[in-house]
Amino acid sequence: MRINHNIASMVSQGSLFKSSRSMSKSLEKLSTGLRINRASDDAAGLGISENLRTQVRGAGQAMNNTQDFIALLNVAEGALNEQSDIMQRMRELVVQAKNDTYTQIERNYMGEEFEALTRELDRIAQVTNYNGMRLFALFDDADSANGDPKRSLVAGTIWDDTSDAVFGADDNGKATHFNMMVGQNYSTDDSDALNTGAQLNSFDKSAKNLITIQLGQMDSTGLFFKNAQIGGEFIKYLTGFAETTNAFDNPDPPIPALTPMQQRFGETVQDKLQTLLEVIDGTDTTNPTAGALVTNATNTNYTGIERINRMRAYIGATINRLEHTSNNLLTSEANQQAAESIIRDVDFAGETANFTKNQIITQTATSMLAQANIRPQSVLSLLG
Repeated sequence: MRINHNIASMVSQGSLFKSSRSMSKSLEKLSTGLRINRASDDAAGLGISENLRTQVRGAGQAMNNTQDFIALLNVAEGALNEQSDIMQRMRELVVQAKNDTYTQIERNYMGEEFEALTRELDRIAQVTNYNGMRLFALFDDADSANGDPKRSLVAGTIWDDTSDAVFGADDNGKATHFNMMVGQNYSTDDSDALNTGAQLNSFDKSAKNLITIQLGQMDSTGLFFKNAQIGGEFIKYLTGFAETTNAFDNPDPPIPALTPMQQRFGETVQDKLQTLLEVIDGTDTTNPTAGALVTNATNTNYTGIERINRMRAYIGATINRLEHTSNNLLTSEANQQAAESIIRDVDFAGETANFTKNQIITQTATSMLAQANIRPQSVLSLLG
């Protein structure tokens, strides 16, 4: 019998150490619910699950971004709905004024209401905002880089292919744009789709994870003028409902003398009212810049109710698209979360069995270690 080295005790200690370590890991997995708590548990699985976790969290934030932009577009659409009601009332006034049962005095009363409604159109365009950022462009907006709340664009288009602009390539109004991050990544396709220079940091349609939306110029200048350069005197001229340029008493500022371009719209009250009716309906085919007659088939510089309808149609189509985008992100987030769960989460049934097994082995090893430590004491009987 040897007492310097208790081999039985050492074996029992090793078994107890291993079972205790295994039981500690099982406790950690059961307490966290994760099969992989550190790289040593499964290095490859950890790498895959971290990549999946990145996609899951990115998809969740992209879905929030999408909902935020749907809210932004709903704000814009609500303002356009009120502008549409105003334009309908304006049209009623013009149709009423065309009736010769009214004298010039009554027509001027109608013109005063028309002018007040025009100011309200401008006010709505100016105050409609989301998070302090004005949504619609105005006639006097300066061209600015993305990041400025105005987000103005020079030519009213944000894409290299100007035919994709909301009001067509020939629109003379300003526009605002907003970039929406609707994907969970930023790829090389997105980098290549970034427009700089005249497009002011917008993204064209080849972008995979970003969408640039454009909101046009919806003040009275954009709604009434085929060419924004005509200026405010044009609306005063047309809304005077009079045979002369000074329809309103003592206008401030005074209405300037008509230019040859403005004279083309007619001097008689019926000529002016007919032109105004066509502008409100968006069917006026007069191009005040070139002095030629064109059609909306070739000149998509829409005015009046038609301009509002096109803007609302664009917003509605974009909202519907974003709702599908949100649905896809929700499905993608759920599926990728399930994939991560398969790799990273612990199987409680199996791990509970392992824990029970290690618990029994630990108790047995502890008991055997006690027996192994007592065994060398039998040497004392030889010394008795």
